[in-house]
Amino acid sequence: MGVPSHRLRIEQGVIRIDASYGEGGGQIVRTACALSALTGIACELTRIRAGRSKPGLRPQHCAAVRGLAKLCCASCSPLKPGLEELSFSPGRLSAKDLTLDTGTAGSVGLVLQGLLIAGVGLDRPMRILLRGGTDVPFAPPADYVRSVLAPLLGRMGYRVDVSVLRRGYYPKGGGVVDVHVRPPETPLLKPLDIPASTEASCCYGISHAARVLCERKVAERQRKRAQRKLTDFLHVPAKIAEEYGSSNSPGSGIVVWIETQESILGASALGETGKSAEEVAEEAAERLFRTYHSRASLDPWMGDQILPYLALSDGPSTVSVPNLTRHMQSNMWVLERFLNVRFRIEEAGTHVRVRCEPEA
Repeated sequence: MGVPSHRLRIEQGVIRIDASYGEGGGQIVRTACALSALTGIACELTRIRAGRSKPGLRPQHCAAVRGLAKLCCASCSPLKPGLEELSFSPGRLSAKDLTLDTGTAGSVGLVLQGLLIAGVGLDRPMRILLRGGTDVPFAPPADYVRSVLAPLLGRMGYRVDVSVLRRGYYPKGGGVVDVHVRPPETPLLKPLDIPASTEASCCYGISHAARVLCERKVAERQRKRAQRKLTDFLHVPAKIAEEYGSSNSPGSGIVVWIETQESILGASALGETGKSAEEVAEEAAERLFRTYHSRASLDPWMGDQILPYLALSDGPSTVSVPNLTRHMQSNMWVLERFLNVRFRIEEAGTHVRVRCEPEA
Protein backbone atom coordinates (compact mmCIF):
# COMPACT_ATOMS: atom_id res chain seq x y z
CA MET A 1 0.00 0.00 0.00
CA GLY A 2 2.79 2.44 0.80
CA VAL A 3 2.66 5.64 2.83
CA PRO A 4 0.04 8.28 1.84
CA SER A 5 1.69 11.21 0.06
CA HIS A 6 0.59 13.77 2.67
CA ARG A 7 2.73 11.97 5.25
CA LEU A 8 5.93 12.22 3.19
CA ARG A 9 8.47 14.95 3.90
CA ILE A 10 9.31 14.99 0.17
CA GLU A 11 7.65 13.07 -2.68
CA GLN A 12 10.67 12.75 -4.93
CA GLY A 13 14.39 13.32 -4.94
CA VAL A 14 17.07 11.94 -2.62
CA ILE A 15 17.34 12.17 1.15
CA ARG A 16 20.94 12.49 2.30
CA ILE A 17 21.80 11.14 5.73
CA ASP A 18 24.98 11.63 7.74
CA ALA A 19 24.95 8.21 9.39
CA SER A 20 27.38 9.35 12.12
CA TYR A 21 24.65 11.57 13.60
CA GLY A 22 23.87 11.09 17.31
CA GLU A 23 24.33 7.49 18.35
CA GLY A 24 25.77 6.86 14.89
CA GLY A 25 25.23 3.10 14.81
CA GLY A 26 23.69 0.59 12.46
CA GLN A 27 20.17 1.58 13.48
CA ILE A 28 20.41 4.69 11.31
CA VAL A 29 21.23 2.51 8.31
CA ARG A 30 18.37 0.09 9.00
CA THR A 31 15.78 2.82 9.59
CA ALA A 32 16.82 4.95 6.61
CA CYS A 33 16.87 2.08 4.11
CA ALA A 34 13.59 0.66 5.49
CA LEU A 35 11.88 4.05 5.12
CA SER A 36 13.36 4.40 1.65
CA ALA A 37 11.86 1.04 0.65
CA LEU A 38 8.53 1.95 2.25
CA THR A 39 8.19 5.48 0.83
CA GLY A 40 9.87 4.96 -2.55
CA ILE A 41 12.27 7.85 -1.87
CA ALA A 42 15.96 7.22 -2.53
CA CYS A 43 18.55 7.83 0.17
CA GLU A 44 22.29 8.27 0.37
CA LEU A 45 24.16 7.53 3.57
CA THR A 46 27.67 8.73 4.37
CA ARG A 47 30.03 8.19 7.34
CA ILE A 48 28.36 4.92 8.31
CA ARG A 49 29.32 3.98 11.90
CA ALA A 50 32.18 6.48 11.62
CA GLY A 51 32.85 6.58 15.35
CA ARG A 52 33.02 2.83 15.86
CA SER A 53 36.20 0.78 16.34
CA LYS A 54 35.27 -1.04 13.13
CA PRO A 55 33.55 1.64 10.99
CA GLY A 56 31.24 0.87 8.10
CA LEU A 57 28.70 -1.89 7.62
CA ARG A 58 28.91 -5.14 9.59
CA PRO A 59 27.60 -8.47 8.21
CA GLN A 60 24.17 -8.09 9.87
CA HIS A 61 23.76 -4.62 8.35
CA CYS A 62 24.56 -6.05 4.92
CA ALA A 63 21.95 -8.79 5.44
CA ALA A 64 19.29 -6.25 6.46
CA VAL A 65 19.92 -3.95 3.49
CA ARG A 66 20.09 -6.93 1.12
CA GLY A 67 16.68 -8.10 2.35
CA LEU A 68 15.18 -4.62 1.99
CA ALA A 69 16.60 -4.30 -1.52
CA LYS A 70 14.95 -7.58 -2.50
CA LEU A 71 11.58 -6.41 -1.17
CA CYS A 72 11.57 -3.27 -3.31
CA CYS A 73 13.85 -4.28 -6.22
CA ALA A 74 16.24 -1.51 -5.18
CA SER A 75 19.48 -0.65 -6.85
CA CYS A 76 22.12 -0.04 -4.21
CA SER A 77 25.84 0.07 -3.66
CA PRO A 78 27.62 -3.32 -3.63
CA LEU A 79 27.19 -4.52 -0.05
CA LYS A 80 30.26 -5.61 1.89
CA PRO A 81 31.50 -5.27 5.47
CA GLY A 82 33.36 -2.00 6.01
CA LEU A 83 31.33 -0.02 3.46
CA GLU A 84 31.06 3.59 4.75
CA GLU A 85 28.89 5.13 2.03
CA LEU A 86 25.67 3.63 0.70
CA SER A 87 23.25 4.62 -2.05
CA PHE A 88 19.79 3.01 -1.95
CA SER A 89 17.32 3.65 -4.80
CA PRO A 90 14.05 1.70 -4.29
CA GLY A 91 11.62 0.34 -6.83
CA ARG A 92 8.11 -0.94 -6.09
CA LEU A 93 7.65 -2.55 -2.69
CA SER A 94 6.16 -6.03 -2.90
CA ALA A 95 5.98 -9.03 -0.54
CA LYS A 96 8.53 -11.76 -1.17
CA ASP A 97 9.45 -14.71 0.99
CA LEU A 98 13.03 -14.17 2.12
CA THR A 99 15.86 -16.33 3.43
CA LEU A 100 18.70 -14.30 4.92
CA ASP A 101 21.89 -15.31 6.70
CA THR A 102 23.73 -12.76 8.86
CA GLY A 103 26.89 -14.85 8.93
CA THR A 104 28.09 -16.36 12.23
CA ALA A 105 26.43 -14.57 15.19
CA GLY A 106 25.13 -11.40 13.53
CA SER A 107 21.84 -10.54 15.22
CA VAL A 108 18.66 -11.76 13.53
CA GLY A 109 16.71 -9.38 15.79
CA LEU A 110 18.52 -6.37 14.33
CA VAL A 111 18.03 -7.59 10.75
CA LEU A 112 14.35 -8.02 11.46
CA GLN A 113 14.02 -4.43 12.72
CA GLY A 114 14.44 -2.96 9.25
CA LEU A 115 12.40 -5.61 7.46
CA LEU A 116 9.41 -5.13 9.77
CA ILE A 117 9.34 -1.36 9.17
CA ALA A 118 9.16 -1.93 5.41
CA GLY A 119 6.58 -4.68 6.00
CA VAL A 120 3.99 -2.08 7.02
CA GLY A 121 3.54 -1.24 3.33
CA LEU A 122 3.40 -4.74 1.86
CA ASP A 123 0.57 -5.85 -0.39
CA ARG A 124 0.23 -9.33 1.14
CA PRO A 125 1.70 -11.55 3.89
CA MET A 126 5.26 -12.83 3.65
CA ARG A 127 7.60 -15.26 5.39
CA ILE A 128 11.17 -14.53 6.47
CA LEU A 129 13.64 -17.25 7.43
CA LEU A 130 16.62 -15.75 9.27
CA ARG A 131 19.89 -17.45 10.21
CA GLY A 132 22.41 -16.03 12.66
CA GLY A 133 22.51 -14.98 16.29
CA THR A 134 19.23 -15.26 18.20
CA ASP A 135 20.70 -14.36 21.61
CA VAL A 136 23.79 -12.16 21.30
CA PRO A 137 25.13 -9.03 23.06
CA PHE A 138 23.81 -5.54 22.25
CA ALA A 139 20.78 -6.79 20.31
CA PRO A 140 17.15 -7.72 21.00
CA PRO A 141 16.78 -11.47 21.63
CA ALA A 142 14.40 -13.32 19.33
CA ASP A 143 12.15 -14.09 22.33
CA TYR A 144 11.87 -10.38 23.09
CA VAL A 145 10.76 -9.69 19.51
CA ARG A 146 8.22 -12.52 19.77
CA SER A 147 6.79 -11.75 23.21
CA VAL A 148 7.17 -7.97 23.67
CA LEU A 149 7.47 -6.21 20.30
CA ALA A 150 5.05 -8.41 18.32
CA PRO A 151 2.11 -8.02 20.77
CA LEU A 152 2.52 -4.23 20.77
CA LEU A 153 2.54 -4.18 16.96
CA GLY A 154 -0.58 -6.37 17.07
CA ARG A 155 -2.38 -3.62 18.98
CA MET A 156 -1.53 -1.28 16.11
CA GLY A 157 -3.02 -3.64 13.52
CA TYR A 158 0.22 -5.24 12.38
CA ARG A 159 0.59 -8.99 12.97
CA VAL A 160 4.03 -10.55 13.31
CA ASP A 161 4.52 -14.19 14.38
CA VAL A 162 8.02 -15.30 15.41
CA SER A 163 9.19 -18.89 15.99
CA VAL A 164 12.68 -19.72 17.29
CA LEU A 165 13.64 -22.98 15.56
CA ARG A 166 17.25 -23.12 16.78
CA ARG A 167 19.30 -20.96 19.14
CA GLY A 168 22.33 -19.08 17.92
CA TYR A 169 24.79 -17.88 20.58
CA TYR A 170 27.99 -15.87 20.22
CA PRO A 171 30.46 -16.46 18.57
CA LYS A 172 29.31 -19.08 16.04
CA GLY A 173 25.62 -18.19 15.73
CA GLY A 174 23.80 -20.66 13.54
CA GLY A 175 20.36 -19.92 15.00
CA VAL A 176 17.21 -20.10 12.88
CA VAL A 177 14.11 -17.92 13.27
CA ASP A 178 10.92 -18.25 11.22
CA VAL A 179 8.86 -15.05 10.91
CA HIS A 180 5.42 -14.61 9.36
CA VAL A 181 4.41 -11.03 8.60
CA ARG A 182 0.80 -9.99 7.98
CA PRO A 183 0.68 -6.30 7.00
CA PRO A 184 -2.04 -3.96 8.28
CA GLU A 185 -5.27 -3.70 6.32
CA THR A 186 -5.01 0.10 6.12
CA PRO A 187 -2.16 2.32 4.85
CA LEU A 188 -1.41 3.59 8.36
CA LEU A 189 -1.31 1.89 11.74
CA LYS A 190 -3.52 2.46 14.77
CA PRO A 191 -1.95 4.96 17.20
CA LEU A 192 -0.71 3.95 20.65
CA ASP A 193 -1.92 6.01 23.59
CA ILE A 194 -0.20 4.63 26.70
CA PRO A 195 1.31 7.58 28.60
CA ALA A 196 2.09 5.48 31.68
CA SER A 197 1.81 1.99 33.13
CA THR A 198 0.20 0.68 36.32
CA GLU A 199 0.31 -2.54 38.33
CA ALA A 200 1.53 -5.83 36.85
CA SER A 201 -1.22 -8.33 36.10
CA CYS A 202 1.09 -11.22 35.18
CA CYS A 203 4.74 -12.03 34.49
CA TYR A 204 6.25 -14.49 32.02
CA GLY A 205 9.63 -15.52 30.75
CA ILE A 206 11.79 -18.08 29.02
CA SER A 207 15.11 -19.37 30.31
CA HIS A 208 17.25 -21.18 27.74
CA ALA A 209 20.66 -22.77 27.39
CA ALA A 210 22.67 -24.90 24.99
CA ARG A 211 22.21 -28.62 25.50
CA VAL A 212 25.85 -29.00 26.59
CA LEU A 213 24.93 -26.99 29.72
CA CYS A 214 22.10 -29.33 30.70
CA GLU A 215 24.17 -31.25 33.29
CA ARG A 216 24.91 -27.98 35.09
CA LYS A 217 21.18 -27.20 35.08
CA VAL A 218 21.85 -23.69 33.79
CA ALA A 219 18.38 -23.02 32.35
CA GLU A 220 16.73 -24.43 35.48
CA ARG A 221 18.88 -22.29 37.81
CA GLN A 222 18.18 -19.16 35.79
CA ARG A 223 14.47 -19.90 35.89
CA LYS A 224 14.31 -20.60 39.62
CA ARG A 225 16.21 -17.46 40.63
CA ALA A 226 14.27 -15.18 38.27
CA GLN A 227 10.97 -16.73 39.32
CA ARG A 228 11.66 -16.14 42.99
CA LYS A 229 12.90 -12.55 42.53
CA LEU A 230 10.04 -11.52 40.25
CA THR A 231 7.27 -13.19 42.25
CA ASP A 232 8.51 -11.61 45.50
CA PHE A 233 8.75 -8.17 43.95
CA LEU A 234 5.61 -8.10 41.83
CA HIS A 235 3.32 -10.10 44.11
CA VAL A 236 2.03 -11.99 41.08
CA PRO A 237 3.21 -15.46 39.98
CA ALA A 238 6.10 -15.43 37.50
CA LYS A 239 5.59 -18.19 34.94
CA ILE A 240 8.95 -18.91 33.32
CA ALA A 241 9.56 -21.76 30.90
CA GLU A 242 12.93 -23.42 30.44
CA GLU A 243 14.46 -25.11 27.43
CA TYR A 244 17.68 -26.70 26.19
CA GLY A 245 18.55 -27.08 22.54
CA SER A 246 21.35 -27.87 20.14
CA SER A 247 23.53 -24.92 19.15
CA ASN A 248 26.83 -24.18 17.47
CA SER A 249 28.23 -22.44 20.56
CA PRO A 250 27.57 -22.93 24.27
CA GLY A 251 25.46 -20.16 25.71
CA SER A 252 22.45 -19.23 27.78
CA GLY A 253 20.04 -16.41 28.41
CA ILE A 254 16.72 -15.37 29.83
CA VAL A 255 13.96 -13.03 28.66
CA VAL A 256 11.29 -11.87 31.11
CA TRP A 257 8.28 -9.63 30.59
CA ILE A 258 5.47 -8.06 32.59
CA GLU A 259 1.97 -7.49 31.29
CA THR A 260 0.10 -4.55 32.76
CA GLN A 261 -3.38 -3.36 31.86
CA GLU A 262 -1.80 -0.84 29.49
CA SER A 263 1.32 -2.41 28.05
CA ILE A 264 4.12 -4.99 28.08
CA LEU A 265 7.55 -4.38 29.62
CA GLY A 266 10.50 -6.65 28.88
CA ALA A 267 14.13 -7.26 29.83
CA SER A 268 16.80 -9.86 29.16
CA ALA A 269 20.28 -11.00 30.10
CA LEU A 270 22.86 -13.35 28.60
CA GLY A 271 25.19 -15.90 30.11
CA GLU A 272 28.91 -15.33 29.74
CA THR A 273 32.17 -16.72 31.07
CA GLY A 274 32.53 -15.99 34.76
CA LYS A 275 28.85 -15.15 35.33
CA SER A 276 26.72 -17.68 37.21
CA ALA A 277 23.26 -18.69 36.09
CA GLU A 278 21.88 -16.96 39.18
CA GLU A 279 23.65 -13.72 38.26
CA VAL A 280 22.15 -13.86 34.76
CA ALA A 281 18.67 -14.21 36.24
CA GLU A 282 19.20 -11.37 38.71
CA GLU A 283 20.49 -9.07 35.98
CA ALA A 284 17.35 -9.57 33.87
CA ALA A 285 15.04 -9.25 36.89
CA GLU A 286 16.71 -6.03 38.09
CA ARG A 287 16.48 -4.48 34.63
CA LEU A 288 12.78 -5.24 34.60
CA PHE A 289 12.37 -3.84 38.14
CA ARG A 290 13.92 -0.51 37.11
CA THR A 291 11.47 -0.05 34.25
CA TYR A 292 8.53 -1.13 36.39
CA HIS A 293 9.52 1.28 39.17
CA SER A 294 9.56 4.17 36.68
CA ARG A 295 5.90 3.54 35.73
CA ALA A 296 6.90 4.01 32.09
CA SER A 297 4.66 2.32 29.54
CA LEU A 298 7.61 0.92 27.55
CA ASP A 299 10.99 -0.46 28.53
CA PRO A 300 14.11 1.42 27.31
CA TRP A 301 14.84 -1.18 24.59
CA MET A 302 11.34 -0.82 23.15
CA GLY A 303 11.64 2.95 23.18
CA ASP A 304 13.64 3.22 19.96
CA GLN A 305 12.13 0.12 18.30
CA ILE A 306 8.54 1.40 18.46
CA LEU A 307 9.25 4.90 17.09
CA PRO A 308 8.91 4.07 13.36
CA TYR A 309 5.47 2.55 13.97
CA LEU A 310 4.30 5.61 15.92
CA ALA A 311 5.42 7.74 12.96
CA LEU A 312 3.44 5.47 10.62
CA SER A 313 0.18 5.62 12.60
CA ASP A 314 -2.93 7.54 11.55
CA GLY A 315 -3.03 9.90 14.53
CA PRO A 316 -1.05 11.18 17.52
CA SER A 317 0.61 8.56 19.74
CA THR A 318 1.87 8.94 23.30
CA VAL A 319 4.18 6.51 25.13
CA SER A 320 6.69 6.82 27.96
CA VAL A 321 10.13 5.39 28.70
CA PRO A 322 12.35 5.42 31.80
CA ASN A 323 14.81 7.75 30.06
CA LEU A 324 15.50 9.20 26.63
CA THR A 325 18.39 7.34 24.96
CA ARG A 326 20.69 8.41 22.16
CA HIS A 327 19.29 5.54 20.09
CA MET A 328 15.83 7.11 20.40
CA GLN A 329 17.06 10.60 19.53
CA SER A 330 18.88 9.29 16.44
CA ASN A 331 15.85 7.34 15.28
CA MET A 332 13.56 10.37 15.72
CA TRP A 333 15.96 12.44 13.63
CA VAL A 334 15.90 9.94 10.74
CA LEU A 335 12.11 9.53 10.89
CA GLU A 336 11.56 13.29 10.72
CA ARG A 337 13.76 13.44 7.61
CA PHE A 338 11.41 11.09 5.74
CA LEU A 339 7.97 11.65 7.27
CA ASN A 340 5.74 14.61 8.16
CA VAL A 341 5.79 13.97 11.90
CA ARG A 342 7.21 15.69 14.96
CA PHE A 343 8.33 14.07 18.19
CA ARG A 344 7.82 15.99 21.43
CA ILE A 345 9.56 15.08 24.68
CA GLU A 346 8.27 15.88 28.16
CA GLU A 347 9.72 15.02 31.58
CA ALA A 348 7.05 13.31 33.68
CA GLY A 349 8.61 12.64 37.06
CA THR A 350 9.99 9.11 37.06
CA HIS A 351 9.82 8.72 33.29
CA VAL A 352 9.92 10.61 30.01
CA ARG A 353 6.83 11.03 27.87
CA VAL A 354 7.21 10.82 24.07
CA ARG A 355 4.50 12.14 21.77
CA CYS A 356 4.49 11.63 18.00
CA GLU A 357 2.22 14.00 16.06
CA PRO A 358 1.50 14.04 12.33
CA GLU A 359 2.10 17.46 10.82
CA ALA A 360 -0.61 19.19 8.80
